[in-house]
Amino acid sequence: MENDNLLLQIGGKELYFDIDRLSDVVKIESKINQDTLLDATGIEEIDESTIQIDITKYEMFREMIATILNHNEEIDDKMGSVALNKTSIPFKIAYNTLLMKGIIKEL
Repeated sequence: MENDNLLLQIGGKELYFDIDRLSDVVKIESKINQDTLLDATGIEEIDESTIQIDITKYEMFREMIATILNHNEEIDDKMGSVALNKTSIPFKIAYNTLLMKGIIKEL
């Protein structure tokens, strides 16, 4: 990757949010037989470009990402992942969950 020298380390690792993975995790696979959908006015409407999401998952992941992005404590990158042990419980839970679900990835 040509931008390797610009990447910043967090806890001794180069991490990023995989937005495509996030989209896949919150998406609901359509179980509707694409017959007829009625909109609020009762008019038949078929829209194949509509993406359905699990709102509970979406809101939880949104809050976890906000927890990570709003973290204000200093992390000593020289200590590597050990430095992350001094973070708050909400940060640790959000970090671990996003890492396990493949939303935070290491380069």
